[in-house]
Amino acid sequence: MEKITIGRKRLISIKNLILMAVILVVILATVFSWYTESYSVTAETTSISAKGADNVELALPVRDAAGNEHFPISNNEWKTELDFSASGFLKNLVKDVTSNGRQFAVPTFAAATGLKDGRKVIADDVWTDGLSSKEALTNDSTLDDDQYNYISFDFYIRSKQKDINVTAESFLATGSELGYQDAEHQEESAKALKGNNIYRCSSYGAQEGTANAFSSDAIVGAMRVSLVGCLVDSVTKTTTGGVTTATEGTFDGSTWENNSALRFLWLPRPDIYLETDDNSNNWKLFTGIKPTGNSAQNNLAAAEVDALANKTYAHSFYEGNVITGGVKKTMTPHTYADSGVKTIDGADNSVPSYFKVSDTRTDAQLGNTGHYPTLGQSVRITGEPAQAHLNTSSGIQFTPGTGENDNRETIGYYVYKYTLNIWIEGEDAEARRSMNNGVFSLELDFGT
Repeated sequence: MEKITIGRKRLISIKNLILMAVILVVILATVFSWYTESYSVTAETTSISAKGADNVELALPVRDAAGNEHFPISNNEWKTELDFSASGFLKNLVKDVTSNGRQFAVPTFAAATGLKDGRKVIADDVWTDGLSSKEALTNDSTLDDDQYNYISFDFYIRSKQKDINVTAESFLATGSELGYQDAEHQEESAKALKGNNIYRCSSYGAQEGTANAFSSDAIVGAMRVSLVGCLVDSVTKTTTGGVTTATEGTFDGSTWENNSALRFLWLPRPDIYLETDDNSNNWKLFTGIKPTGNSAQNNLAAAEVDALANKTYAHSFYEGNVITGGVKKTMTPHTYADSGVKTIDGADNSVPSYFKVSDTRTDAQLGNTGHYPTLGQSVRITGEPAQAHLNTSSGIQFTPGTGENDNRETIGYYVYKYTLNIWIEGEDAEARRSMNNGVFSLELDFGT
């Protein structure tokens, strides 16, 4: 792991964690989700940018000599480019998980009866909390350093504007769609995810070079992203040995952990669906699936495409319950659907407004290369601050910077802290070992 870059146009860019990529590239190795107890996912690069939002800046937590993280009180910490290598939190994903975006749970499973369905969740049995990369890599034990279930790291946003949005340009693209040819990411022409000329052909399904072969990059169909955060409007400064550090509070006097909320839960690639079979040679990948209507590249009737869309445009997961005595037992299945994109029978009656699905109904909603869909809608992630703060800026006063930062303002910012979570949803059809060595890229764009 080498570097994260944060700037106005690409505010967070994790570069060369293992190899080199342009945006977020993750190479997945041996993905078994819900088939066995572990798999490996190698994370390389994440990009978060502020498109045209020059009044938006980001910072990473400041780490002291003991490894403790602090609020970035100095203007020097708010840069256009930052080195994230010290975090170490973007490592290989190695375990299965199911999540509502904030709770990450590992169920108890029944033994797999075949390749088609894989392992099934025993909903009335016990479950355990999923382990984040940050927790595993900062606790006292080294035994779990490669045993976490999802990638998680923190960052801060400050702006003169109260509301921050994830913009419609955000996307999750495959390496094929961006033209990554091999492990060294030699950039070639973009290719489709299936057919007789593809990158990284899956070991499942049709043989490489045949019309029904598909790329392991289709793992993007099982990808999920969430943001958890809240307003930070007060800090406590402490000076020890001439070094000043700060700890944040929130607008109602408690901690960030108590007041933060799930602000964004995203299913980025509903246009992809993997159809499994007990004979792995018969596995098929469907691409370009839209919320309604026909999709020519799949050679399916409109009704068949609609049936696939009802599966792949929904986020299905299990939520863990806590019963008497604090025992973590029984899990409740949920299905979220974004009514702004597609209404799905069987979805929860009350789906939270922060849940979003990329909308691929029109060409205008495709990414700038036309090969992948974008979020297609703007999503506010700042929530509603307390009434006393609706029309006032944050009370945090930053320490003046030095050099090129010496003339930057030290007051008048709204400040937010977020945790970004990235995982493979085990309940998704594409979370399968057939996606060994897939490559994908994630970009989140922020605006005001």
